[in-house]
Amino acid sequence: MPSRIQYTPISDRSSSPTSINELKSEESEEYQNIQTSHSLFHWIAHVVSLLAIGILSIILVLSRGQIGRQCWERYNYYSPVNEALADRPYIENRFNGSLWYESPFKGPPSPAVEDAWHSIMQYGMIAVSASDMVRVNHTLRTAAQFPAEAGGGYIAATVGTHQLHCLHYIWQDHHRSYFPNVLKKVEEIPEMYERHYEHCVDYIRQSLMCNFDVGLVTYNWVRDHQNPTPNSNAMHKCVDWEHVQGWLKEKAVEVPEGFTWKQPEGQESLPFNP
Repeated sequence: MPSRIQYTPISDRSSSPTSINELKSEESEEYQNIQTSHSLFHWIAHVVSLLAIGILSIILVLSRGQIGRQCWERYNYYSPVNEALADRPYIENRFNGSLWYESPFKGPPSPAVEDAWHSIMQYGMIAVSASDMVRVNHTLRTAAQFPAEAGGGYIAATVGTHQLHCLHYIWQDHHRSYFPNVLKKVEEIPEMYERHYEHCVDYIRQSLMCNFDVGLVTYNWVRDHQNPTPNSNAMHKCVDWEHVQGWLKEKAVEVPEGFTWKQPEGQESLPFNP
């Protein structure tokens, strides 16, 4: 028969009260050290995270304008007006395309309607710098300038303002009987008037094709209509018109009353009519 193994408790000779207290004290101190280390690491991590967030926020704020300008310049040819619009968000706007919309720009012609048209073209001629002229790929050799008494600078107008002028020209032709100056041009310079008219039609055509609007004109069934009817009240994203006008107002130049234009001596001329 195998001998029975008796249970023998572990000797407790080394577990005196003093040694137990010392052990507990050491364990407590070690635990406190660990807790202190964890707490310090926790706060360091927080500080580093906050610093990283702060730095990233500053970088994003500073780069936001740069990114906006890069996006604007990617889809728009250079113009000094870019400075005013590159950082401005586009404005969502629904066009009123109703045939029955009483727009202040619609006929029949009247002094009020003419005032409305002129109000959106009032800052037509602006002064730009020599570097602006070069950047839009135009030569300085034949470039005209404002007189010194008007502040100088090279004469320019935004394409948008010229487009509005052309549209107004076509609108006036439609109501030519109301405008004595239009009738006078038709009678006295018919060929030039016709060339101007066709220029305006084709200039607007080029602009529309260049800036093709991809907004949707939907079709609806309308009471008493036998066919689907277009709904031109479409949504668009538009430049900040008031901001543009504010910039143009600052750059607009008023030629002194009674001033007579005269080509400066030595100034070259273009050999053709552009």
